Amino acid sequence: MEKILMYKKPAEAFEEALPLGNGSLGAMIYGKTNIERISLNHDTLWSGKPGQIMEKDARSSFERAKQLTLDGKLYEAQIDIEKNFTGRWLNSYMMLGNIYIERESSSASCSEYVRTLDLEKSLVNISYKEDEIDFEREYFISYPDNCMMIRLHSSKPVTYRITADCVGKSAVTAGPNTLYLTGECPTTIPPSYDRNAVPVVYDGDGVKVSAMTRVACDGAIENDLNSLRIIDVTDATIYFCAETSFVSFDKLPNKPTFKPCLEHLERLVEKKYEDIKNAHVKDVSSLFNRVETDFGGTPSDMATDDRIRSENKDVSLCELLFNFGRYLIIASSREGSRATNLQGIWNDKFFAPWSSNYTVNINTEMNYWPVLMCDLPECHQPMIELVKNVSKNGIETAKHYYGAEGFVSHHNLDLWANTTPVGNKVKGSPRYAFWNMSSGWLCRHLFEHYEYTLDKNFLASVAYPIMKESAKFYLSIMINHNGKWIVTPSTSPENGVVVDGKVIHTTLYTTMTQSIVEDLFTNISRSAEILGINDDFVAEIREKLPNVGIYKIGSQGQLLEYNEEYKEEDVHHRHVSHLYAMYPASLITTESTKTLADACRQTLEIRGDESTGWSMGWKVNLWAKLKDGDRAYKLVKNQLTFVEPEAELKYDQGGGTYANMFDAHPPFQIDGNFGVSAGIAQMFMQCENGKIMILPALPKEMKNGKIKGLLAKGGIKVDIEWKNSKLSHLVLVTPIEQTAIINVEGIDKIINLKPNEKFVLA
Repeated sequence: MEKILMYKKPAEAFEEALPLGNGSLGAMIYGKTNIERISLNHDTLWSGKPGQIMEKDARSSFERAKQLTLDGKLYEAQIDIEKNFTGRWLNSYMMLGNIYIERESSSASCSEYVRTLDLEKSLVNISYKEDEIDFEREYFISYPDNCMMIRLHSSKPVTYRITADCVGKSAVTAGPNTLYLTGECPTTIPPSYDRNAVPVVYDGDGVKVSAMTRVACDGAIENDLNSLRIIDVTDATIYFCAETSFVSFDKLPNKPTFKPCLEHLERLVEKKYEDIKNAHVKDVSSLFNRVETDFGGTPSDMATDDRIRSENKDVSLCELLFNFGRYLIIASSREGSRATNLQGIWNDKFFAPWSSNYTVNINTEMNYWPVLMCDLPECHQPMIELVKNVSKNGIETAKHYYGAEGFVSHHNLDLWANTTPVGNKVKGSPRYAFWNMSSGWLCRHLFEHYEYTLDKNFLASVAYPIMKESAKFYLSIMINHNGKWIVTPSTSPENGVVVDGKVIHTTLYTTMTQSIVEDLFTNISRSAEILGINDDFVAEIREKLPNVGIYKIGSQGQLLEYNEEYKEEDVHHRHVSHLYAMYPASLITTESTKTLADACRQTLEIRGDESTGWSMGWKVNLWAKLKDGDRAYKLVKNQLTFVEPEAELKYDQGGGTYANMFDAHPPFQIDGNFGVSAGIAQMFMQCENGKIMILPALPKEMKNGKIKGLLAKGGIKVDIEWKNSKLSHLVLVTPIEQTAIINVEGIDKIINLKPNEKFVLA
């Protein structure tokens, strides 16, 4: 199994460093030999505090825009929304700080350098020779012990100085054996792309952090005011832990930090390094090894960055990319942590790209596409918690902005579950800010969690009530137009059309908007059937459902994005929002709606393959759903285009992969990693039309291989082996007695599965 990232030189940039994490605590390891840098994050270090700020005239603006749209005055509707409906920017994910380990008297040149990340064990190891001294380092972040551990070893005694910095209003002090970091996040900070929007403000109510670094070694330790000096050591162990004042999305962050952090540290140092490490490896590997891979490639001894630079994007590199995505899930989303944001949990900037928060018109959802298929339902919990929080705050937003029942959220969220539209009245902002569909999309994750786990109690107590409230919002604002129930005005993120020489973003309705409502209503109807609910609400859903989805085919055979065939502002736009019905939903499939599937194919042909990193990740899934494995694999290889790190943020269109395998939008966005991992899994197994599709999109280049441990809907674990591009061995294991339909080479086979008994097809 491809599971090692390996490099022959230290990292110079963030996009070359190696990520570690336990869901809450994150670190990027640079592996420098003279002054090592470890950039640090904590998942609850965000700007802001609880509370939503509402635009006073928002509801009136929405009603005016609706009427203007119905009157055909699209540009006027858009301007009203821009000026009166869009609101303040939401909050930013912040860095924690950095730890620096400087070797005194270093020659700054070394040989035999090797830096690795073991995905199975979540260990970074570094070895090199310098000044005739052999150096070894090991790093990991433990979920069981909630700490980062560093082990330094040298064949001869050396001396180090350890320093640090911390976020925002901060201080770093030193005591015997220990560095103390304290910081405070601002309650107001502008996004990186609108630096003049507001000043940076600290009012005392921001999230605070205490972090501590303690050293144990076989030499002497001295400290001055803000650094530690470790003298003549061959072995040193560094313990790091952090506590923040965050309480919950709806409470001021006033939890004590210093004493809990110190108590945590004192408990840690009583443990042996090997005991902490063994517990960590057992925890991580138990999750990572649920899926085993062998895509039939040849192992490579090339450095990972050289493999990405190479024109030969071999099958083994694809396998490594898939497993790296699974690793990132485990490292960034664990029970008790926050949901993964635009950069997972790894951000080294005060002004992060796009504020490194939650963009929920695709990106946050994409972060969780591979989670259930890769049998990691525990790692899905942070997403579920985010949706719970949004469903509470969104009630206020629905009422104030629309006069509607239920709850709503827009294209941006943050730690505090703010659900109001952003945009700050910037020209053109409706293209992203006026989009009230994320609440409906987020509900898909709740129903899918039930489909994969069959947790009926979860469906009844969590998923269904939230889906119901989301649907109540859409029922409140939908109107009947020519016999169809539409949400108007509507946008298709983040595209636009040209009407009378003007770029328009708001139209009568869009295919994506109608698809999300159709998907939500369909899942509510299915849930009601499972739970035995048959009330007036369910009756209304079922009555309107046949007249919600609207799919039109254009003059080029493409699926139309808008209510009519407009001239597009950008025919190669990175978003393919109108294909939502094919993926992540399964309202359109090659089997049940072939004509519409063919229109989706033509849409992808027109859009083109090359795009931003996350967009290519989405397209991998779409081509796999079209059962075109070769085209899907071509997109995987496109996404593996090497991208150099940039000193300054440049929001370019040319996406790909950085040296450390992080996805390049550019800049870094982690959703592309998760999207492509989901797409690769879709090559081997898909669940649609009530069937488990086996090898539905196998690329020709993967003639022989196996993948074990994928999870199908129904909680069915699936092992697949193939030879000469044909299925050779299939094993299914179910937790409950059930009937399943498997589809192999287009032929359906109905099988009766017994609990925990292997069904084998050879």
